Amino acid sequence: MEPDPHSDFHSSETGAPFRDCISCGLPFDHAPETPYLVAKSYRRGECIFEYAICEDCRTSMSREFSRDSRQALNLFFQERVNLSERSSLLSHQYVPAPWIQKCAACEKPRNEAESYSLGGMLLGSDMIYDPYPLCLCGNCEEEIQSLLSPGTKGIWDEFVDTHFDGPPSNLEDLPVKGRPVLF
Repeated sequence: MEPDPHSDFHSSETGAPFRDCISCGLPFDHAPETPYLVAKSYRRGECIFEYAICEDCRTSMSREFSRDSRQALNLFFQERVNLSERSSLLSHQYVPAPWIQKCAACEKPRNEAESYSLGGMLLGSDMIYDPYPLCLCGNCEEEIQSLLSPGTKGIWDEFVDTHFDGPPSNLEDLPVKGRPVLF
């Protein structure tokens, strides 16, 4: 049996694909037409934070981000992640590994980064490519965090408070106070 090429986007806790949306509880197998984002943060090679969120909830939450934060995020990705070049280089590769082997912004190999996050968009058990999947190193995540407004950071903090029983014991290991940027 061949290894699952999408295993980087399975739950580190269970080893299985994520089953439902962290926000609304939508079971992904009951809504195969609804894409969902899997976001995972790593520190020293260990997954320390992960979740899956359906596209509807993700879009709803990102609409709450300040206009300035949304513009700053868009500008960062336009300037630092050359999406057209990345697309032309990787669009023929329909396995996640080449897309996530290095930071999409600075190209630091993920195996050399002390911390990094992975993000992947899935539809059922299929990966949706371009611009995801992607990897961002901790340094680039910190740079992105510095661009976000206090209100946008507060929205993320509220999301964590609502959906997690308490911060994971090693959440403080995440870059910039535990606010993952792949959303």
